[in-house]
Amino acid sequence: MSESNRVRIAIRPDGSSSNWKTLRRTNDALTAGTNTTRSENVRSDRMRDGQKITTITVGGTLNIEMTAAEYDDLIAAAMCSTWTADTPTAGTDQITVGTTTTKFEVLKSYLDEDRHILMSGMEVGQLELNMDSGSKITGTVTFMGTQEDHEYDPSTDTFDPASDALFFDSSNNLSSVTIDGSPLSGIAITGMSMTINNNHQTDQELGTQYQTHHKGSADITTSKTVRMSASAFDLWKNTLTNTPIATSFTMGDGSNSYVFSQGREFLSGDAPSGGLDAILTFTLNGVSAVDATGEMLTIERTLAP
Repeated sequence: MSESNRVRIAIRPDGSSSNWKTLRRTNDALTAGTNTTRSENVRSDRMRDGQKITTITVGGTLNIEMTAAEYDDLIAAAMCSTWTADTPTAGTDQITVGTTTTKFEVLKSYLDEDRHILMSGMEVGQLELNMDSGSKITGTVTFMGTQEDHEYDPSTDTFDPASDALFFDSSNNLSSVTIDGSPLSGIAITGMSMTINNNHQTDQELGTQYQTHHKGSADITTSKTVRMSASAFDLWKNTLTNTPIATSFTMGDGSNSYVFSQGREFLSGDAPSGGLDAILTFTLNGVSAVDATGEMLTIERTLAP
């Protein structure tokens, strides 16, 4: 009987024969599935005819704990761009939203049964980060692929080991939250999330069971859970005046850091309400728009040598 902790997920560039990079995960829903169509023939004996596979779907989600460097290729794929070295300063790499499609091969292996599914043409449709107080910083990566090989034999392939870096958490590894360039003052945020959605559209050509995927516009959305205060109320008023704000936060472990910056974020959300003995909080939802520099989201990473 197959065991869940004996499942290995590995990734490499699409069409490559290079070493596989083993990825750690907390869960996954990566699979090759099918859509079927059944015959509608009417039979006088009341029996039914069979069905056929008309579509094979490839992809799914990968749930991760954020660490330094381990998922940088997936962040770049979600941004449809590449890291620019030594930008804006030496030792720091920068990435912004781009137009380049990156595709991967993802290999899902059931090691105790020696069974393997190769999923190719895998694009990152969405990346979601979740940062809740007192909790690990987690992410969900959504893949969309175009081919699968459930008979793949990796016996001659080389697998690089997974990282052993400890996870980021929101107590020790999240800092420097700013609004309009200033540190928070009188405002307490108890949870945040950010989603990069590439709005992929899917269609299927005649003569094939497989789908193709086409990226659309970049949607970058956020959510902030804010404890009620006078300063927080003033921030909430931006939802009524449609006044955008600039935000940033830093994720890091002292040796490695990632700074996420949005220059123009529009807010929406309701004023707080609460019952007996409740801590008043409210949720501010944000959408990124192009700012004066021509960017929606800028990520800068600094990694230990």
